[in-house]
Amino acid sequence: MEEIVIEREFGFEEAEKLAKKIANERGNAILLAYCGARTGLKFPDVNCCGERSWEVYARSRGGNLKIRIGDFEFIFRVD
Repeated sequence: MEEIVIEREFGFEEAEKLAKKIANERGNAILLAYCGARTGLKFPDVNCCGERSWEVYARSRGGNLKIRIGDFEFIFRVD
């Protein structure tokens, strides 16, 4: 999975907007999952076996681009 890291703090909405912009520059992007390490905000909101459930969910659905912006992580499938 390709990973892009931006070490700058944003609120969730700003980070999501930037992540979507970056992902869409690489092709047809669909946001599959996200997590906010500090806030605990995540989608899907499932806990499984102590694993990073949002990442497992995204990988199993073809996630191939992870964008980390500050404390937020967004995983996309880009075609």
